[in-house]
Amino acid sequence: MAGNTCHGHGEGELEVAVRDLIRQETLIIRGELTEPPTWFPSFRELTMRLKGSVVAVILIESDRKMRDLYWRWTGRNGGRDFVNDMIFSDEYVPGIKLDSDHDRLHPTVTTEKIVPENLNDLAGRVAALAALVH
Repeated sequence: MAGNTCHGHGEGELEVAVRDLIRQETLIIRGELTEPPTWFPSFRELTMRLKGSVVAVILIESDRKMRDLYWRWTGRNGGRDFVNDMIFSDEYVPGIKLDSDHDRLHPTVTTEKIVPENLNDLAGRVAALAALVH
């Protein structure tokens, strides 16, 4: 990476500016992080804390075959109160990612679960990453 631009090589070269990979106004949360061992009230509180103050859009990402399951699961107990929509894992949407693994296309905050014990840390890490590109 040179000059904040990624360059592809070969046929169909790709040039992507870092600002196009990172949109601080969007947080993409991997669907698996809504499942146990995540404590669901902590998931809801995290989205409530971040929505509007750190990010404008919160999306849940899932595989196509799991979309309906996550839609129903997160709809219970207010889990989508601060979530805008769902996206499929094979769709690219610029933003910051919250996932259990690093993502090569997104700046990523990694965690195995969202629980009261790591809620402040996760909110702070997402806010710090968003501030880097602001």
